[in-house]
Amino acid sequence: MYDEKLVTAFATAFKNSVNSLKKEHDEKFYYFAFIFDEGMYPYISAWSYEAYERSIVDDEVAEADRGWWKWDYADSPYCAYGYDEYFAEAGKLLGERAENMSEDELYDVEWYVRMDSMEEALKRLGSEGFFGTGKDREQIIVNVEQAPPDCKERERALRLNPPSALLDEYLENCETEEDED
Repeated sequence: MYDEKLVTAFATAFKNSVNSLKKEHDEKFYYFAFIFDEGMYPYISAWSYEAYERSIVDDEVAEADRGWWKWDYADSPYCAYGYDEYFAEAGKLLGERAENMSEDELYDVEWYVRMDSMEEALKRLGSEGFFGTGKDREQIIVNVEQAPPDCKERERALRLNPPSALLDEYLENCETEEDED
């Protein structure tokens, strides 16, 4: 269950942040995500092929780790990009919503409202063609990810992205409940 005001604020913040990122970095981006953690305020992360290649060298990423590294939001140089500039309105709404909630309410029902609202925001941006159309769209993965992982990234990715080789690659690196055992 999403909240319409949050969806609008999240979509605007995400779109403005990504547009600024693309303007500042003339790179080929393949991954954009909303990240949601226990701080209860979402932020974006993104990867471009150029940033990925630089990070492999700079961080001396072993060959065996490169598959998951390509999708690891926390290791991206663009993690939390534009948060201060573009997420103020969303942050204000989230703060207002939390004012009269108990901690139990905040980390239960409200958690899911926020996650669903982020997913709906990305779904709407996708419908507008923000991530491209046709073959161009198949070259970009978008998702809502939770930290720590909730093993639902796979389900959300399938709902938010068209079938593609890139999506298959991403799904291979999603954590599953079996990984938790």
